[in-house]
Amino acid sequence: MSVWADMSTIITATVTGDINFKVVKAYRSDAAWLVFGPLTLIGAVIFYYREKLAVRLEERLGYSATRFTHPIIAVMLTVGEAAAFLDPVANVLNTITGDNLRLLVVIIPVLLILLERTPERTIVVYCYIVMAVIIFVGVIQRFVFSVQAPWSTTIPPLLFMIMAWYGCTFNIRLRTHLSFSEFRTKLGRKGQLFWLTMDNVLWLIFCIIIVTTTARVTVNTYDNFAIVLGTDDIMRWWFILTMPMCFILLATRAIENIIEDLGKYHGDGPMIEQAVIGGDA
Repeated sequence: MSVWADMSTIITATVTGDINFKVVKAYRSDAAWLVFGPLTLIGAVIFYYREKLAVRLEERLGYSATRFTHPIIAVMLTVGEAAAFLDPVANVLNTITGDNLRLLVVIIPVLLILLERTPERTIVVYCYIVMAVIIFVGVIQRFVFSVQAPWSTTIPPLLFMIMAWYGCTFNIRLRTHLSFSEFRTKLGRKGQLFWLTMDNVLWLIFCIIIVTTTARVTVNTYDNFAIVLGTDDIMRWWFILTMPMCFILLATRAIENIIEDLGKYHGDGPMIEQAVIGGDA
């Protein structure tokens, strides 16, 4: 097949959800780079303006959006974990929601996170909390009641994967990766701008590579109907899909850094400041 035919197959099949072996082969071709390279940059720009809207929302409210998003997210995740460990709770909630509980527990927090200025923080915090609760309850079940949910040892590593990469994304914005500030502060402003820009260009290239390759893994996992070990109907691609989205967001952070560096270069203040892990972006 030609590159253009493979590109058309990738786009059409991804939009319609009609994934088969022919589509998987198209994803493995060079056409995937021509689809997901521009998609990474377009998605980064969309996320950039999403953040601008989130900043305007917080300015209009006069406080952080997390003040109302976090309580709702916490309640939804608590409900989801209660249903996961307690079958009677799951039966009641599935009856009330029309068997859409799992969808609601995921979709509502995702929509709320999009209202926040730095969604990575929320994702990292709640992935850590959910992972810790699953491990804690699993240990109690195993050593006190001599039973254990089989998925309690397979889902936490997937949550850790999500937590680690979204944490990396946030720290890109904080410039705690590839900073080398001890050396670069000795350079002139043009030298500092060059190396700061080079960092972010490398991050953009890295994002395009990861988005393309993880998209291939995602569609391959989808086509193989791979499930999370220890479960009957939790698909592995649900978790892998978070990786392309993560690196599109990381590309957004790189673009933000470039814009910020250009502003500092034309200003009078220092271009390189002390980076603090966990600080405010």
